Amino acid sequence: MIIESNLKPRNYTEKEVVRIYNRDQQTFYIDSNVYPVDVYTSYSPKCERKIIIMTFIREDTKEVYKKWQDYETDQLKRPN
Repeated sequence: MIIESNLKPRNYTEKEVVRIYNRDQQTFYIDSNVYPVDVYTSYSPKCERKIIIMTFIREDTKEVYKKWQDYETDQLKRPN
């Protein structure tokens, strides 16, 4: 069986993409059927470790970003 990849890598310019390093946000985007065009590792001085960066086309993320903001706000409002 051949499985079609959801990743559709392509060339892009810096201005047309957003880079997401937050794992929860990456998962939220993918769960919303918005997939990265690029994935790479970087180093986070703040965490002092390697992190995964996912690059998404900005135009593809407009709606899901709004949903992400609402999701984050809802999470902050919930009592622990």
